[in-house]
Order: sequence, then C-alpha cells, then structure tokens
Amino acid sequence: MSSTDLITYLNYMSTWETESDANIDKLIAEHSLFVNLGQFDSDTAINDEFATLNDLACKVRDLTIAADATQIAADAAAVSAIWSFGMSMAAFAALEAAELIERKEISSKSKELNDKLATVDTDISKKINKNVADYVAKYKENNNLIASKAPKGLDTKTCRGNLMQFMAEVEKNTILDAANFKKYAASARIVYNSDEINKVYDALDKLNLSSRSDADVKQFMDVLKGLNYPKTELSLVQNFAIAIMFYKLKIANATIKAQAEAAGLPVEEVEATAFEAMDAVGKFVTVVAVVMSVVDVVFNILDIVDVVKQCEKMCDELNGTIKSSYKSYFDGIKEASKQYNAAIAPKQRKAA
Repeated sequence: MSSTDLITYLNYMSTWETESDANIDKLIAEHSLFVNLGQFDSDTAINDEFATLNDLACKVRDLTIAADATQIAADAAAVSAIWSFGMSMAAFAALEAAELIERKEISSKSKELNDKLATVDTDISKKINKNVADYVAKYKENNNLIASKAPKGLDTKTCRGNLMQFMAEVEKNTILDAANFKKYAASARIVYNSDEINKVYDALDKLNLSSRSDADVKQFMDVLKGLNYPKTELSLVQNFAIAIMFYKLKIANATIKAQAEAAGLPVEEVEATAFEAMDAVGKFVTVVAVVMSVVDVVFNILDIVDVVKQCEKMCDELNGTIKSSYKSYFDGIKEASKQYNAAIAPKQRKAA
C-alpha cells in the first residue's frame, strides 16, 4: 500500500535525529559531490576497463577444462563487501584445486581476473575524472553507515532514495548542514509518533485503490491541507505524500498541481522545480537499483556447477548485462545530478 512508503520514510529518517554530526557530515559531503558531478564521458573508461576484464575472463575460460577445473565460488570477502556496488559486491574467488595450482598460467590469470573484478568500479571512476572518483569513493564509504540506520528488512536502495528525498526537502528550504539535517529528522520523528499522521496513511491507501480521478486527488489534497502540524512537519509530510503520488501512483503533474491549488496548498509545493527534484530522486534510485542488480548476475554465474559453462557465462555477461549496467549507472548519476542541481539551485540562490 502507498502508506507503507510514507511510514518507511518517516521511520527511517527519524533514526538520524541522534546521529553524530560527524556521520551526518559524511552524508552531506557525498551529497555535495553528487550535486557537483558536472558533465563527463564515462563510456570510454568503461569500454577500456571491460576490455581488460573480458580479456582476462576469456583467458581463464580458454585455459580451463572440465576435467581438472574447480567451480568458481564466492568467498567471505564477497559477503563483507555487499554494501559496495558492482563487481566488488561479489568478487570471484581464485580457482583453488590442487591440480590447478600446478598449472601456473590458470592460477595467475584467475587471480588477475579476481583482483580486477574487485576494483573495476573505482578503476572506472578514476579514469573518468576526479569528481566522479571522489563521489564513488564517498558513496561506497557511506553504504555501511546508511544501512546501519535501517529497520530490519529495509534495503539500501530504499534507504538511499529516502535520504536523497529528505536532503532535497532540507536543501530547498534552508542550508543543508548537520544541525538542519537533525532538525528535520526530529520533525520526522514527531510526525511518525503522532496520531494525526494516520489520516494521511488512510487517505493515501484510499487514493491508491481509487480511480485517481480529479475528485479523488482533490479529496486527498484536502486531507493534506487540513493537517494541524507546525510548518516544518507539515512541509515534510506534504512533500513526501506528493512525491508518492508522482512516482508511485503515477498521477500526472498537471493533475497534482491543479488539485493542490484547488485545495489551497502552498504553490511552491507543486511548482515545476518540485517535480524536477522528485524526478531527479527517481532517476537516482533507478540507477542505484541497476548497478546493485549486478550482484544477482554474478551470483547466478556462481550457481552454475559446470565450470566450463560458468566461465563462458562470465564472458557473455561481462560483455552484456554487466557492462550495460555500468554504463547505465554512470550515465544515470550524471543526469540525476544535473536535474537535481537545476531544481534545487534556484531555491538556494533565492535563499541567499
């Protein structure tokens, strides 16, 4: 139900109220790097790195024969690196059969492949430019922190999407620093623990089950208008509720805007830049999901028992799904950054 998204958002963000300034500063530093990624070409770096990966994988494949090969397997490092992204999430262990150790060429090539798979994301980002390299490094550094705040069962993709939406909410109204971050997190806690928020949960679920006509949307907007929260708490609820209408319920911008205005909601909540920011957050969440899906591809390869077929599949996926996912990720963060910056920057200039 749509209410689940709002419940999850408020619950997760409220956990940050008591977080240390130092840890929140880490998130803000990553966010700043994201906003300032700028224009860049990633295809050249990706093509170059994957040419190396493909060459190594094909050499391992060509040197491997079923009679004396051991299945490639994920090791403990793969599990401990799960909060990274891409190939570093599931590094391939070197082939370890005793008979293969005697075959120095296979042993050497499989180790080279394993080592390269473990660093390909950072290798690509460094070849693009310093801004991208710094962002990817900070992104990976923060993953454990972000996941540690999540209630049981909440995935990293959702956590990151909620954080991006939350920081946009803070940044469009004031300066994004640790003090204001915690102030808004406290507002999330207040709303989450209030009885009045149940009106919004019920209204969201009702809207979700409706035909989503103008009248249905207007009825929901009337609920938002009637909330008796202080300004910060009210804005927090209204903005995320409208975001749910936009990205989950797929209600047209024009309909949301018209019915919000008819209900008397503040114009700034439904102006063009608000939807641009929501769309940028949506793009960011999408590319995070794309690159995290690479781990599923890798584990599917690990599940293949026949080592020859396993090596063949690895070569195919490197040139197909995995390479494509990396291109989607880097292109996606570039476009999301550009759109987010365009939507939020005017607010900041106005505030200044």
